[in-house]
Amino acid sequence: MPDNLGAAWKMFAHDDNGMLTNVGSRWYVKAHGLGCPIVAVLVEQVPTDDESGTHWAWLDSDETSPSMIWPFREALEMCFPYGSKAEVDHGRGIVVRLRLSVIEDEASQPET
Repeated sequence: MPDNLGAAWKMFAHDDNGMLTNVGSRWYVKAHGLGCPIVAVLVEQVPTDDESGTHWAWLDSDETSPSMIWPFREALEMCFPYGSKAEVDHGRGIVVRLRLSVIEDEASQPET
């Protein structure tokens, strides 16, 4: 698996009083049907020991962007019946730490 440190993606999330949740494409966030505002976010991969990391995610070995993005590592681990380590050991992907920040100039734009 290539080293993606420093990689960045534009995604969307619900802003639940400062907690960014349901991170992904706009349709994915909207599908959750919550009343929280949907904001554009910059998602940056950081080292796993970087304290500026706000979320944890899975980067599948066949994909170029992270999925299963959670603000807590424990929530991510619940996505794997045998834990993420079993999937990593089988070469299916890696656990990554992410830093999310709202893209201010785009967050206030009307939905299209």
